[in-house]
Amino acid sequence: MEYLKDKIIALLVLNNLEGLDKTMEDLISNGYSVIEVTLRTDCAFEAIRYLKKNYPDLIVGAGTILNVEQLQSCIDCGADFGVAPGLSPEVVRYAQAQSFDFVPGIATASELEQAISFGLDMVKVFPAKYCGGPGFIKALSGPYSHIKFMPTGGITEETAQEYMDIPSVYCVGGSWMAR
Repeated sequence: MEYLKDKIIALLVLNNLEGLDKTMEDLISNGYSVIEVTLRTDCAFEAIRYLKKNYPDLIVGAGTILNVEQLQSCIDCGADFGVAPGLSPEVVRYAQAQSFDFVPGIATASELEQAISFGLDMVKVFPAKYCGGPGFIKALSGPYSHIKFMPTGGITEETAQEYMDIPSVYCVGGSWMAR
């Protein structure tokens, strides 16, 4: 996912598309170029299609992918990447077969080792704040120095820098900038 020029992904939980253009104008004017639309609402797929059509320079990801059907829908909508809160072997294999950038979530060293067994070199740490925060990621970075981490969950504007200062953290996700 070399297209992540900055280290922050703006997470959007959208109940409808009303006000989306204003939100996007605000995010883009503040330098955000990577957005993750969570699949927690009914309009998520519509939002991904809308963003890809109307903001072609924006990198649009899909979050909270829980199964293969959702993953395929994200691909069909034009999402650039996808993430999940956990690690489903079926979803990881499907994403790999589709050559789709996908980052599964982990919360333990055992789950990280499972991700490594699939050949992955980046994982989401979720929920980062409650898994041990920056200390947890620093601890994992020792024995797993070749892995990049994408922490999300409980990260705020005040705590984001602490995560980003960890060399193995590739990027962080948060929703504070989209409120």
